[in-house]
Amino acid sequence: MADSSFRFLKGILILFSTVVLLIGSVDAGEDDWPRFRGSGGAGIASSFDCPGGVDKTARAWSVALRGPGTSSPVVWGQRIFVTSEDRLGGVVHLQCLRVDDGSALWKRTVEVGPYRTHKMNNTAAATPAVDQDMVVFSWYQSSRKVAVLSAYSHKGKHLWDYEIGSFKGAHGLNLMPVIHDGSVIFAHLHQLGGYVASINGATGHPDWKTPYPSPSPKTTYMTPLIRRQDEDPSRFEVVVSSTSTGVCGLDLENGKEVWSLPGIFKERCIVSPLNILAGSGAPGSIITAGCKKEGGNNVFVALRPLEGGEGRAELLWQLEQDAPYVPTPVSNGKTLFVLSDRGMIQAVDPQTGEAQWAKKLQGNFYASPLLAGTTMLCLSRDGEMYSIDVSGKPKILGVYDLEPGDEVTWVDSSPALGRNSLFLRVGARLDCYRGK
Repeated sequence: MADSSFRFLKGILILFSTVVLLIGSVDAGEDDWPRFRGSGGAGIASSFDCPGGVDKTARAWSVALRGPGTSSPVVWGQRIFVTSEDRLGGVVHLQCLRVDDGSALWKRTVEVGPYRTHKMNNTAAATPAVDQDMVVFSWYQSSRKVAVLSAYSHKGKHLWDYEIGSFKGAHGLNLMPVIHDGSVIFAHLHQLGGYVASINGATGHPDWKTPYPSPSPKTTYMTPLIRRQDEDPSRFEVVVSSTSTGVCGLDLENGKEVWSLPGIFKERCIVSPLNILAGSGAPGSIITAGCKKEGGNNVFVALRPLEGGEGRAELLWQLEQDAPYVPTPVSNGKTLFVLSDRGMIQAVDPQTGEAQWAKKLQGNFYASPLLAGTTMLCLSRDGEMYSIDVSGKPKILGVYDLEPGDEVTWVDSSPALGRNSLFLRVGARLDCYRGK
């Protein structure tokens, strides 16, 4: 009896150790960039060792893509994934490149057809998401007038398509998914109503769909945030924002809405929700989100989610001036760095919303900023990369012309950091800058 008990206990310990190893192997590593703005949507890397700055002397490689677009690249291991459009051909390409030298590994193509978008949008605007098993991206099939989510393996094998459904929006589709623990989560909230959903990555079928049937005056273009609950770290929430929902948190396990702050946004939401206390060690969470405002300062708010029950979140503060419409801010947990579309950077106290300093950059900005250690990287629409030391009072370390070329109208793709490399999408070109 004692011997059988020992064997049973030994088996349990081996199983537990195996599970721990598996869990550790499937999470995105520090060197991966698995979604828009990297792990957790934070836009943070521990460092970027590139003493030469972002100029030709530090450029490891530059490759031509299959076409232009404003989607951002994502990185997993030694693979980069990025989408490009061929507007005349009516197709969108998903490309897989090698991190080391930018060489092409494979390409897959979907038929978009003739599709009208806003002049600042395109059919390859949605950033993919990737994990250890698959890469997923959204696109619009104009012949059937439906949005589609497609999944491929890292070797380019088609896994599944999920029909998201009809879509109505003034600017065109730009639905950006995230992947958590093998599930693909997205928010399809537009002018016909919509829903938030979690798709089983192994089957391509929904685990849950939470409907929001009321039509929204404006389509949302934010990317969902996956937040670990403060009171129960084993549980997670999906945080989304839109005109119709305000900001709300849904239980990741079943899609049930657990808290919300409705009625605060009247216009289009592009700034993605962000937990600005993440990494600080401070208790609790503070979520920021924002939207456009016609004829005045954009709306940018900070709220505290309700823990341990259903109800209304607490509105903590609102940024009074130079709030962003498109760029999502970045936070190291102790300071929130907010970049406005017109180039004003503010260092903000996450708890109070009070600006500690402000600095004006020359140019307009749609790309979201990144933070590598104490260096903030801001990419202007004209194709100039600002490198700024934000360890104290802001100091511009360099301004680098990426030479976008006459064929590029605007440079709006947010940069990606992975494998000690900075990946910059400039129209129909992908550049890699690498340190030692």
